Amino acid sequence: MFRLEGPGAGEAACKFKEAIEALPGRIEQLVSAEVGVNDGPDAGNWTLALTAECRDYEDLAVYAAHPLHLDCVAIIKPFMAARACVDYIVKE
Repeated sequence: MFRLEGPGAGEAACKFKEAIEALPGRIEQLVSAEVGVNDGPDAGNWTLALTAECRDYEDLAVYAAHPLHLDCVAIIKPFMAARACVDYIVKE
């Protein structure tokens, strides 16, 4: 999750969503990606929630360092006030 602040943060959130969701198929290690942009009424909510699926932690590391992913990060980095992350393995 990301909390974005400042003028232009809302526009950056929408651009980030579009950019991240275009990555599956362009980055082999990224199985799927979905970004939710907060549109709720509570002022204290986080701005974005990103759910990305990789097959394993090795693929996650490749995705995280991939230049196309870093280009997406650059969209929101100037507005980033906070970040929270949970990495986990889905048990079948």
